[in-house]
Amino acid sequence: MIQLIAQGIGFLALLFVLLSFQKNKRYLILLFMLVAQILFTIHFGLLGAWTGAAMNGIAGLRTYIFNQRETKTWSNNQFWLYLFVVLFWVFGIVTWNGYYSILPILAMTIDSSAVWNKKTQYIRLLMLIPRPLWFVYNYTVVSYAGMITEIFVLFSILVGIIRFDILATRKKQNRF
Repeated sequence: MIQLIAQGIGFLALLFVLLSFQKNKRYLILLFMLVAQILFTIHFGLLGAWTGAAMNGIAGLRTYIFNQRETKTWSNNQFWLYLFVVLFWVFGIVTWNGYYSILPILAMTIDSSAVWNKKTQYIRLLMLIPRPLWFVYNYTVVSYAGMITEIFVLFSILVGIIRFDILATRKKQNRF
């Protein structure tokens, strides 16, 4: 029963992840990501995949603070980026459960660089890199929702890149 509940929460998180990459405002991308990260923290906790749970829990806090960059000067210091990278590595080591634990640690290090960025184009491009890392981790911890999420996220990011970065750029170029 726990497995079924965990996968259900994971699929709900999938919905928020997919919606995040279809937004063209940084604030909305990060808001939807925050909800997904909270849900994935619960999902991985129910699966007993503590590195995944820790990474998503820290990522939720990171996303909240990074989202404040546009309105709060205290959050615009690059200290926050480095702090969260260190937290990912420390909590990754604390929750270490085998060689595969390195995968979400590396993925979240790259994710941090992505969400720190202010340009949505760079967020989408950098978010491509962690997808295979998370997919393998999800496979290893038997997170069906996580594996499917990574496949859909990959395609969602690609659609966002096409919509906002390729086609929108062509429209702007054709106007002049």
